[in-house]
Amino acid sequence: MLYMKILLVIGLFVSFSGCAQKASMENMSVKNQKQLQYDSKYKNALNVLSVDGGKETNPAWTSQIDSLEFKKALIESLKNAGLYSENSHYTLRVEIIDLEQPMFGIDMTVTMSVKYILEDKEKNIIFTKLIKEPYTATMGDAFSGVKRLRLANEGSARKNIKVLLNEFKGNK
Repeated sequence: MLYMKILLVIGLFVSFSGCAQKASMENMSVKNQKQLQYDSKYKNALNVLSVDGGKETNPAWTSQIDSLEFKKALIESLKNAGLYSENSHYTLRVEIIDLEQPMFGIDMTVTMSVKYILEDKEKNIIFTKLIKEPYTATMGDAFSGVKRLRLANEGSARKNIKVLLNEFKGNK
């Protein structure tokens, strides 16, 4: 029994050791989306006006998703889908509402809630969507708890963006 307690303490120490890193744009981006059928009115017609609500990562605490990295990931995902344009007809205003994270655990599930507002050039609101997507990173993904949390953050953001992209599909 003492042996098991010692292993548990060592495991927790190793799990929490290391510095937290912010979620990266590359790992939050949705790739390979051009082959999907998007509504023609959205092709090369979307831009991201703003992203608010993200938090900076404190290396001594936990991984977070900051607004700038999420904006970069969203733009990259729109580009990958053939939907992005600097001179767009539609703009997205984005607010990260919540990032539900566990303090510790073997499997770490993060749920990201994001509000998207799509407007046309005349500032008419086309839609407002609140998308809430969970993602679980397991011990098989990373032994370090710090890395598992970052992977769960990135996965939740990626799934969130993917659900948004589905809103632009044709024949819904």
